[in-house]
Amino acid sequence: MSVLNDLIPEVKELLEADKEKFPNLHKSIVNDLQNAYVTTDVKVATANALIGYAEAAGVKFENNSFVLKLYEIFGR
Repeated sequence: MSVLNDLIPEVKELLEADKEKFPNLHKSIVNDLQNAYVTTDVKVATANALIGYAEAAGVKFENNSFVLKLYEIFGR
């Protein structure tokens, strides 16, 4: 099972909103998430983009660590 289904709703919503505006970016992120079975399988560029989406959505992270932010984006 891929980690795509584990994305928090705020991030998933913004990712889908950019589907038509940035189709290549959307496709790249979705493909990476579909091929990742655990959080650590996600490419750094994808993780960085997801953190950017979360910050744009106003997600308040419990920690400032890149890795811990990524875990929070997947509801962990």
